[in-house]
Amino acid sequence: MKVTRRENILRVYRHEMPWFIPSFFDMDFCIPSVLEEGPRGPGASRDGWGVTWLLLDGQPGPIQDEKVPVVLPDVTAWREKVHFPDITTYDWEGWAAKDTAKWDRENKASTIMMVNGLWERFYALCGFENALCNLLVEPEESAALIDAIADHKIGYKTYLKKYYRPDKITMHDDYGTEKTLFMSADTWREIIKPALKKVVDACHGLGMIYEHHSCGYIAPLMDDFIELGIDAWNPCQYTNDPDALFAKYAGKITFVGAFNDRIHVDPSATEEDNHRAIDHAVETYGPLGSWVPMPAVGQEYLAYASNKIYEFNKPRYEALGLTGPGFGPPEPPRPLMSSGTDEARGWGMSGRGK
Repeated sequence: MKVTRRENILRVYRHEMPWFIPSFFDMDFCIPSVLEEGPRGPGASRDGWGVTWLLLDGQPGPIQDEKVPVVLPDVTAWREKVHFPDITTYDWEGWAAKDTAKWDRENKASTIMMVNGLWERFYALCGFENALCNLLVEPEESAALIDAIADHKIGYKTYLKKYYRPDKITMHDDYGTEKTLFMSADTWREIIKPALKKVVDACHGLGMIYEHHSCGYIAPLMDDFIELGIDAWNPCQYTNDPDALFAKYAGKITFVGAFNDRIHVDPSATEEDNHRAIDHAVETYGPLGSWVPMPAVGQEYLAYASNKIYEFNKPRYEALGLTGPGFGPPEPPRPLMSSGTDEARGWGMSGRGK
């Protein structure tokens, strides 16, 4: 087998031991412009589901416009009130050609990010507080709507596979705060987990890797993620105790991220504290093989992490005879998609609305 950065990172996602620590930049990435899942531009705009979003100057990301009534004040009326976008009318081929024009399919893996997963779309329709109440007061109707949303997301994946042809799908669905889950684990298992299983199984059935993005503290769901067959989880924030998770689950799920984000945002932390945290991550997780570093932090932090990973990888490159572009000392790293970019702030922003 030819040793390439593409094949190396795919080994990690297949739960095989990689030849060296991969880089997040070993993947080409896009948020599909064709989807109507977020704002259509700056200011106020409505997505394909009828939800109104605000994307304002200085705002790190889109939020729902609280001045506009929610789409679904009564979850029992979802069959009559919820408009599922007609994805058969989308110009999938045209937008895929634009979105993937610069992808290097020979040397890089490819990934699609889908925002507003099952829970996120549910509460976008109902309003966050209403959604939490619905889980308790109307569990059957909540489960039915979330299941219908899952079927719609599976439709997305079918078209994405055909026209974008990614190796991996990443679906956003945040389940936690800094300290705890939004809901009880039992409620998540009863209402969301069955629908999520359909999505994961469909993704695998289409020959794609399934990565789940979920911010906050969600460590209590890790056994469930593995049972569902979720291949990878990001961003594995530090509140989840990555050391303990790697010790228990390495080889069963791929962790994307896992740097000490708390240290980075702590104003009292020194440069030495930051560097020591990076050293710990590389030296602890690197040998285990279930890791895709994703230091979505400041440029200086990212530069130090890139150099630390190169130091780890250098003897492995030499042993494999790997030279040339991609295997030399790192260039000044370009930032990961940050909250300041238009794509991140607007979740890609629907091309159909432009």
